Amino acid sequence: MQYVRWRKRTIAIVASSFLFGTFPAASYAGLIGTAEMLATDARTAQMTAIQSVLARDDVRAQMLEMGVSPREVEERLGALTNAELAQLSAEMNRLPAGAGVLEVIGVVFVVLLILELLHVTNIFTGL
Repeated sequence: MQYVRWRKRTIAIVASSFLFGTFPAASYAGLIGTAEMLATDARTAQMTAIQSVLARDDVRAQMLEMGVSPREVEERLGALTNAELAQLSAEMNRLPAGAGVLEVIGVVFVVLLILELLHVTNIFTGL
């Protein structure tokens, strides 16, 4: 008698686990608009262009001479809004090719200073 009750309970548990375990979990898959996709692509392209300029040895040396580490610059670039990143990219594209290392560093420094004044980051507090 005990065995029959145990067996019925086990069968009921296994059957209910098969029944409720096969339902898919609820998920939400929203549509991504064209504007959002283009903004993401533009941000990626701008970030790549800026990072390629900042990866140059002469630019890194100048940043280190000014007391800004490349790691801090990478963190700041990640914190930029799309508008700020577009402005920085436009300023860097406006500079003549192969020249303007000081201007690039100046633009990056100004962006870092603005972010510091807006209390987005606190890079200069330790100086």
